[in-house]
Amino acid sequence: MSPILGALGGLAAWAIYACGLTLYANASGISETDIPLILQRTSYFGLTGLGIGFSCNMLRVIQDGQGSIRVLGAGLLSGTIAGVGGAVGGLALHLLMELDLANLEDLAPRLACYLIVGMLVGLSSRITMLDRSTLLGALGGLLGGGVAVGLWLALDRWAGSSEAYAAFLIPMSLGSTIGLLTYSLPTFVSGGSLKVLTGQFKGQKKAIENRDIVIGNNKRQLQWVLPKWEGVQDPHARIEVKSEGLGFAHSIRNLSSKAVVVLRDGKRTRIRGDRVFDLEDGDVVVFATGKNYVKVRYTQRMEDG
Repeated sequence: MSPILGALGGLAAWAIYACGLTLYANASGISETDIPLILQRTSYFGLTGLGIGFSCNMLRVIQDGQGSIRVLGAGLLSGTIAGVGGAVGGLALHLLMELDLANLEDLAPRLACYLIVGMLVGLSSRITMLDRSTLLGALGGLLGGGVAVGLWLALDRWAGSSEAYAAFLIPMSLGSTIGLLTYSLPTFVSGGSLKVLTGQFKGQKKAIENRDIVIGNNKRQLQWVLPKWEGVQDPHARIEVKSEGLGFAHSIRNLSSKAVVVLRDGKRTRIRGDRVFDLEDGDVVVFATGKNYVKVRYTQRMEDG
């Protein structure tokens, strides 16, 4: 899902950029070719960062079951950070070209701008964590920027001119690759996911990264939100993450007075008090209040999607 959102964000950024240039030209009574180059370059990279950052970084908050305000806020925060970085990169490129230190066909300036945008999109997705996943997110963004420039070079070489394609294909490839790598690298390292098996949220997935996850029903808190009317308390349980060798191990702790049951090979284990239960691949966790319950399957590797 995140690669699709990233690609759509890049496409939307290009569309806003193109429409903005047309509107500016019409309002100023000039042709689009006469629009100042500094405005074109800063707005292009700034809007690219904004669009991709906004679209990519809403996904985690949506998956967490947070409210619409928190979803919008997360997208705006990361999009603004990436957008400012993109605008600065575009301005730097313009200054280099004006000083005859670079031209648009050079690899280094293009690569630098896209790497800046990519890194800041990845970094902004985990800017509040400041842990290993933050660095992995930034690395995913850097790789995404490299892929975008690689596509640009390929179009230059085999399509004769990239101008007709780069306008929308480059931002789309940048967004798609960033969306894929920014989320897959941290979750691959931690190697865990949760998937809802019952009720209204059936099919919803939650990646486990290298930080604990509190499960409850309150959208105002930073936790994985599941339906209150299906038996989930606030808070109900915590998935604890601990380093183990080169990876991570996951366990569950009951935070409520209600039931937390782990189903494994036909055996039911009820988690009570301060007990911490180590999870294994394929475990099904049940959060229950009387006849109401939510079942969640734990896997040790991220599922595709």
